[in-house]
Amino acid sequence: MVDKYIKSNICPLPWTGLEVGVNGGAAPCCLYKGQVPEIKVYETNLKTIQKSKFMEDLRNEFRTGKKPSGCDRCWAEEDAGKTSKRINTLYKMKNSLKDWTPDAEPTLKFIDFKLGNVCNLKCRICGSWSSSKWAQEEMDYEDNPVARQNLKEGGWPKKQPKFFEDIKEDLAHAEYFEFTGGEPFMIHNHFRILEHCVEKGYAKNIDIHYNTNGTQLPQREIFDLWKNFKRVEIAFSIDDVGEQFEYQRHPANWKEVNHNLNQFKVYQTANMEFQICSTINFFNVFSLAKLMLWVRNFAPKFFYVNTCFEPVYFNIQTLPKQIKNIVNARYSDLKDFKGILRYMNSADRDTEEIRQLRKQRIILADKYRNENFGDVFPLLNNVLKIYE
Repeated sequence: MVDKYIKSNICPLPWTGLEVGVNGGAAPCCLYKGQVPEIKVYETNLKTIQKSKFMEDLRNEFRTGKKPSGCDRCWAEEDAGKTSKRINTLYKMKNSLKDWTPDAEPTLKFIDFKLGNVCNLKCRICGSWSSSKWAQEEMDYEDNPVARQNLKEGGWPKKQPKFFEDIKEDLAHAEYFEFTGGEPFMIHNHFRILEHCVEKGYAKNIDIHYNTNGTQLPQREIFDLWKNFKRVEIAFSIDDVGEQFEYQRHPANWKEVNHNLNQFKVYQTANMEFQICSTINFFNVFSLAKLMLWVRNFAPKFFYVNTCFEPVYFNIQTLPKQIKNIVNARYSDLKDFKGILRYMNSADRDTEEIRQLRKQRIILADKYRNENFGDVFPLLNNVLKIYE
């Protein structure tokens, strides 16, 4: 059944899932380009959004064999031979999809909760859309109406507490929650959703997945709460190690993050598994071997690699050919990165405009944070001349 839908380009998420966006909007999934128009999740319940004309039109595109343009990120990865979110979802939900067909009525099983942009880090490949700290920094650079708007909209969960009551009506068929952010362990209201699922007896049928930056260790009672769920996956976002990790995930402390990750293992419950998620991007392309050594030492249940799509100037398809050649020569034998390297090599998006935008962004943040790209990434700097 799974193979059949992979070959037919069908994605089940428009039938079974919904993303609650950082800005209070809604989308078919986290990689979809755009959102359901003129909708806020704190004004319209998720079931109604899922059955909206926009979502039905999207389902019809899939039914008729089309590749919706909003799903271009998945198509680009698949064209390059990399496993996409669409394919991962088909495998993840294979038991749930056993009797499913594209003619089925939409049923909300998979909810991706991005409950605002509250975050304590300013990761280099992020921005004000997903981090309140980034929004504050961008507004310090200059008068920035986009950052101001992102900061305002990203605070919606605190301003709309009724959402956490209304959402309870949408959870009866839930099988999978994903919590990202922002930093999900700083957004404490989401635990109200979990407590409701325990009270109603839903929890035993629900898997939970977190993407966390590793700087936050929940209270011990949260681990007791998680015991009630079918499975709990904690995915730590680790893109590099040591000084280069700290530069990319400012102002995180590498030793403190490692301490927290080890404490998670101490508190681990029987239904809990740990994962490492690495987003491959402009900054860490020369760190793949040492990153892999660290991952093997930590020994997660699962290690997976994501693609940095935005900002576009940090996407690895924009790397100059000279850099790509070095990366290919060094890391082509590392099986965990074969898919991402195929993606990197599948398009040449290096332009002078991209180089200038990247250089400006790096130097601006360096100056504000009193950091120096050239000191931390000397090989990249020698080729790209961010600092000469």
